[in-house]
Amino acid sequence: MGKINTKLRFTALCGATLALILPLAASAHEVYVLTPGEIAQALATPSPNPFSAIPGALGTFLSWGAGVALLILAVALLGRFLSRRERVVRIFANLKAWAPLASRLTLGSALLASGWFSAIFGPELPLSGFSSTLAVTLRAALFVAGFMVLIGYRSRIGAVIGLCIFGVAVAAFHAYMFTYANYFGEMLVILILGSGSGSIDRLLGRGGKGTFFAAMEKYSFPILRVLFGISLFYASFYAKFLHSNLALDTVNRYHLTNFFAFAPLFVVLGAFLVETTIAAFFFFGIEVRFTALVFTAFLTASILFFGEAVWPHIILFGVTIALFLHGYDDWTLGSAIAGRRGGDTII
Repeated sequence: MGKINTKLRFTALCGATLALILPLAASAHEVYVLTPGEIAQALATPSPNPFSAIPGALGTFLSWGAGVALLILAVALLGRFLSRRERVVRIFANLKAWAPLASRLTLGSALLASGWFSAIFGPELPLSGFSSTLAVTLRAALFVAGFMVLIGYRSRIGAVIGLCIFGVAVAAFHAYMFTYANYFGEMLVILILGSGSGSIDRLLGRGGKGTFFAAMEKYSFPILRVLFGISLFYASFYAKFLHSNLALDTVNRYHLTNFFAFAPLFVVLGAFLVETTIAAFFFFGIEVRFTALVFTAFLTASILFFGEAVWPHIILFGVTIALFLHGYDDWTLGSAIAGRRGGDTII
């Protein structure tokens, strides 16, 4: 009976979370659903401050804020409850071993997809924007790096190639590449951990960590978690605050106000706050696994509703899965608050 009640409580929490955030799923990357002309127009036009929508809907804002705060508290209490169940702790502890494999497969697949669609990490950064020689070189590098990482053959070399590609992108697109800090994090993880299990290197009996990489291993997933949080925050900040016209155009184009009686700018504000909260929870390490579930639902709803291309989201889904598998690390705020280290806090 106790197990059933626990499952019911967890299901209720998931349902409450989806009810709160799915109406606000105005896309994590507006640049994926708007036309180039719409994007150019939105960037060239002064954008309103989403927080200016609060005075006109103060009661709604406060009630939703209270609901989210109560949900966070309920999840924290459920996490403490589950953490006292040795069998549950053991199951989640065993998931950690699969996180490196998930990271490698994610990065390899994402790089190959970027090469296949001739873009650096996202459709808004096409290789056609470079000179023909550099574009061909970058595409070949994406294929080579992606294949090496995916099959686990000299994965560290593949990660280095990926870092060079990222460097070229930073030189070309500057601060916008904070949006793709998740790629940078994945490349660092593979550089530190190497090919790992299920790889060609492992079958050939090579690919050891070495003294330096062995010492850095404990930092790999904290680095990924922090950079993932940064990428999520910047993507939301860019499209929903700095250039909020991008999000407003998305809300109006897809008639999102037909689903709930909020002003368009208030919808943008809600989406911005939800995405910022998710980013902060990953960055600081709070309710990591539950946040991963929420974000996965958020991404899935966005893709299904807006009909977005799937390939740019491979990295987002993959990193989220890897962080769910790995759970807490010694530098998460959640484990510090709970008085535990290294993943004993379940949710």
